Amino acid sequence: MQKTNPNNRWQHILPVLRQKKLMMEEHCNMESVSLHDHEFLELTYILRGTAEHTLDGQTATLTAGDYLIVDYGSRHSYRNRDGRGYDNMDCLFLPELLDPVLKGTKSLRALLEHYLLHFNMRVLVQNPAHMVFHDTDGRILELLQRMKQETEGQQAGYTEFLRCYLVEILLLTMRRLDDAPAAATGEDICGFLIEYVRQHYMEPLTLQELARRLNYSLPYVSKRFKDGTGVPFMEYLQNYRVTEGCRLLSGTNRTLEEITRMVGYQDVKFFSALVKRQTGLSPRGFRRRYQHEQSEQ
Repeated sequence: MQKTNPNNRWQHILPVLRQKKLMMEEHCNMESVSLHDHEFLELTYILRGTAEHTLDGQTATLTAGDYLIVDYGSRHSYRNRDGRGYDNMDCLFLPELLDPVLKGTKSLRALLEHYLLHFNMRVLVQNPAHMVFHDTDGRILELLQRMKQETEGQQAGYTEFLRCYLVEILLLTMRRLDDAPAAATGEDICGFLIEYVRQHYMEPLTLQELARRLNYSLPYVSKRFKDGTGVPFMEYLQNYRVTEGCRLLSGTNRTLEEITRMVGYQDVKFFSALVKRQTGLSPRGFRRRYQHEQSEQ
């Protein structure tokens, strides 16, 4: 069985990883890996056996089908406890594999919030970089094996395939967390709804549909939201849309019709009435007043 000290290996791996952006490694009959950190993201998948994994001082037992994503700067180690060793597959990657603009990014959180994934990290109860996931249906392993084949074959377009497979793995992993139920614990219901409005105010929204997603009754969710904000959900949503509409009125030259659609309404008269109720001015009056104030500065 093998014992490894990865710190020496990184000196040889890093130059290659910086060039290729992703590397796949498979290890058999492992006994232990000493405590280390590294300058890349690492997805580790247990293929066989049992490993005791310590990450930033927290220890968990990993068995076949378990996998995790280790963040930049996290210190972790492995050791086998049953004397029979363990097999694992590692996917080492840099964020810029997904998008060149991510070069220099050193955070799993920033990667997951990128537009290709657009996962809302703010509503999570736990940090995904400190969680152990289980591949219940084998889809993650299948994708990892495809990635390994592509890195070995390096046929035309293999980097694009790697990018697609990695995005699919990350999305499947984040889907397991399911942001709505995770946020719907205790006091998080109100926070989840506030964040959801911020992200989706331009779309058709009903509290009834959101309550269904949260697996709570409509009256319960409605009460929790009003207790947390002081106003009913629809009033909060309307106020938020009007605020965003006023920002567009003052900061852009878009027409009233365009702005109405951009903030989630189709009826210009209805939106105008909301603006008048909240600001005391019609949309055109609000825009003229802002332009006048700007000209005097």
